[in-house]
Amino acid sequence: MKSLSNLLDNKISVAKIVNSHGVHGEVKIVPFTNVKDVITNLEEVLLYNISTRNFFFSKVLQVKPLNKFFVLSLRGIKDMDEAKKMIGYEVFIDKKDLPSLKSDEYYWYEILDSEVYYEDGEYVGKVEEIIQTGANDVISIKNVEDDKEVLIPMTDHYIVELKKEDKIIIVKKIEWYENGTNQKD
Repeated sequence: MKSLSNLLDNKISVAKIVNSHGVHGEVKIVPFTNVKDVITNLEEVLLYNISTRNFFFSKVLQVKPLNKFFVLSLRGIKDMDEAKKMIGYEVFIDKKDLPSLKSDEYYWYEILDSEVYYEDGEYVGKVEEIIQTGANDVISIKNVEDDKEVLIPMTDHYIVELKKEDKIIIVKKIEWYENGTNQKD
């Protein structure tokens, strides 16, 4: 018998159900990716609620874009009441079903929890969050020892080396962080 952790092996959460949509059992999701094909090509999914530890498998019958969200029609969810019960569930797919990326591209899960170092070898911390700014992603790095947060843009200028497989990122110091005030001169 498979345990819950086995069910999530080699799966990645690509979205979260945040609301119901309409009266026919559709759900509104917020995607965790900016690669639209990941969402528009959804077929078989594992729905898992981290809080309640409930899960079930479903088939995606239809995907519709809705501003920055998407609306899914899922097999087994037939009305608004059933759809409301799905709020909080995350949508997992097999990692192998993700579209291939170029060598300089990444999925967020590949860099979350990565260890970050400056070029001189100084430890910065661990990537806790990725913030979409519109222009580029920004990684939020937390160092638990000194309880500091450092924000680094994911641009060629600041990212010296990205070792996705090793979960290590080498970055340049941002000038205003060097004087310890986090203030620009």
